[in-house]
Amino acid sequence: MALADLTFKFWINSGLTASFSNLYQLLQYTDLSSNPQDFVLYFGSDYAAGVRQLVAASNPGIDNIVLTPTNNMTAWVAATAYVLGDRIEPTTPNTYVYQCTTAGTSHATTEPTWPTATLGTTVTDGTAVWTLKAKKHPTTEIKLSLTEVGLPGAIAGTALSLGSQILSGVANAVPVWIRFTNSVVTVSDDTGFPEISINVNQINETTV
Repeated sequence: MALADLTFKFWINSGLTASFSNLYQLLQYTDLSSNPQDFVLYFGSDYAAGVRQLVAASNPGIDNIVLTPTNNMTAWVAATAYVLGDRIEPTTPNTYVYQCTTAGTSHATTEPTWPTATLGTTVTDGTAVWTLKAKKHPTTEIKLSLTEVGLPGAIAGTALSLGSQILSGVANAVPVWIRFTNSVVTVSDDTGFPEISINVNQINETTV
């Protein structure tokens, strides 16, 4: 099931009255003085306590519900129509993001040689043109913890287990502490193009 289909979701307050919009748009400074930025969300259901439960779709009640920092960038694809503004990364990621600045169709078979030296450099790909936009934000910019004090020692970019079952009710919501630490100094405005996310494994919600 997708989170949008569940009563279980992320909330911005412990009382589970304000749901999270599913997007953080962060202001980052190239001198890295904005680091780190910490947030806490609450993963749970505002249904009455114990009425509903959330479990992993695989081995329900045994396998853990897991949150994982995830790369959102789309890899380049041959013979594909791209529109102005599309953003991609090479099929073999090179830590850079490229934006389509001339709409067109990518080469039928051959991936271009991607420039990495100077931001703003372009490369022709079939009838499309790509521009080197910025460094990509890696998943290691995210740390996850079940406690605030655990954030500094959390391993960057690694998954977080929330347990094998979460019950509905305010008191049963699981706090998830999130730390974003920008590591990119060649940045661009990526509004509308989220590069990294936190994904949950396949889950099912049932009545207890």
